[in-house]
Amino acid sequence: MNMWIRSTPAALAVAAALLASAATAEDLGDTWFETSLAGAAMGYMHETVLRDADGQTTTTVESDFTMRRGEDLVSIRGVDEWVESPDGQPRSYRQTRKMAVETLELEVTVGPDRLRLRKSDGRDAVFSTVPHEGDVLFPAAIVALHVSQGFVAGSEYSFRTFDPDFEEITTYAVRVVGPERLDILGEIRDVTKLVLTSDLYEGMEFIEWRDSDGGLWREEVPEIEMARERTTSDVALREREAADLLVVSTIATNVAIRSTREVDDALYEVWVEGGDISELLIEDTRQRIEGTTDRGVLLRVSRAVPKLGTTIRFPVRSTPLKDYLDGNPLMQTWYPRLLGSAAKTVWGSEQDSWQGAVQIERFVFDYIEDKGLGVGFASAREVLERLSGDCSEHAVLMAAMARAVAIPAKVVSGIVHDHGEFAYHMWVEVWTGEAWHALDPTIGEGSVDATHIKLAESAIPAGRVAELSLGILRVFNRLGIRVVEYTVDGETVRAPAQ
Repeated sequence: MNMWIRSTPAALAVAAALLASAATAEDLGDTWFETSLAGAAMGYMHETVLRDADGQTTTTVESDFTMRRGEDLVSIRGVDEWVESPDGQPRSYRQTRKMAVETLELEVTVGPDRLRLRKSDGRDAVFSTVPHEGDVLFPAAIVALHVSQGFVAGSEYSFRTFDPDFEEITTYAVRVVGPERLDILGEIRDVTKLVLTSDLYEGMEFIEWRDSDGGLWREEVPEIEMARERTTSDVALREREAADLLVVSTIATNVAIRSTREVDDALYEVWVEGGDISELLIEDTRQRIEGTTDRGVLLRVSRAVPKLGTTIRFPVRSTPLKDYLDGNPLMQTWYPRLLGSAAKTVWGSEQDSWQGAVQIERFVFDYIEDKGLGVGFASAREVLERLSGDCSEHAVLMAAMARAVAIPAKVVSGIVHDHGEFAYHMWVEVWTGEAWHALDPTIGEGSVDATHIKLAESAIPAGRVAELSLGILRVFNRLGIRVVEYTVDGETVRAPAQ
């Protein structure tokens, strides 16, 4: 059973949030959108735009998505609310996301030169600021900008807005392709096709079809086969069969590797359709590019553990590693029960960072009883209290416990081989003094085998998972992989050519 495989609900939540944050036409009525993944309906967005008596505009988007991972259902619900002044200046933004039991909330107040952020998990809150210069546009102002540009084919312009997943200001470049006709809601619509790119989502395009008033009728993210299109409330709210992420996100390969968890070394051919995979892969102590092929690169992946006598003692007090030691709304290192569990778990490690981390890995593996796939993305505290979750929950809990005893830790996203396929997965790396070394608390074997391929890594600053999700989104449904050879117990097995 693929019980440890996590098929990217957080990554898709980032994509869905980005769709939700796209500007739409000012409309005092309701606008409904149906959202789909790989052609299968996965939920809806319901937008309302209201202007009050003082001329202040509030744009609200409610989103509700349900996905299936095998026999388990994953629900992601959220609300995004933007408030703008009568002259189009941004005033505030509020987001709620419910991906597990707890609801995360982000509140943003816009000042003349900085954004003030408050992020809460319902019990604790953290505060931060984001400096900015120049105009920052929210939905109604973005629509006004599109209209003012006139939708002239070939024209280009840009705007800056706030990205809630990265919690940063991003610049969108807009290219007007030209007029098209779409059949939507039983009528042929005259619209204009736009292509948008963001400096935060490098390598991805967001395609929009808008009418002359700036109203959005359809939007696509081709790289991940996600789209939304205007519909009626009856269609949006109908019962539907949830799309199975295990089906749409797994990556076929040429061979089923035997004794998967015992693979010490492997060579793969890796490529991405329509892109350069060498720009998307991370090279480190475990994986390195050894050459190129007509389609992509040859990637060598090896099991790596620290050399005897090279590991540092914890607690680690290092300013350069601060981001990998801090707690946040996703990893509540200050929570007494988590602190106590971490301290108890590393007892007997003699404060050796690697040994302590291995003991935490094993604790998390044994502690989480329900290893189903029905949790979207829970915080460390919630996992500790509810004893359930898949690879993302295992990874977040382990990283939080390591940080609680001052062992620097990061979370990694990538792919792992299982039963002849590769699937998206998360695990952990800890700093041992000489390098970052990988552990996988979902598997709990004291090291990471050579079928784990890393695509992204993050300290998860302020509880943000966007960096991890972006590593997956950049290759989603476009990644190809062929096993060239692998080594188990000193025996190298050459795989058949594809």
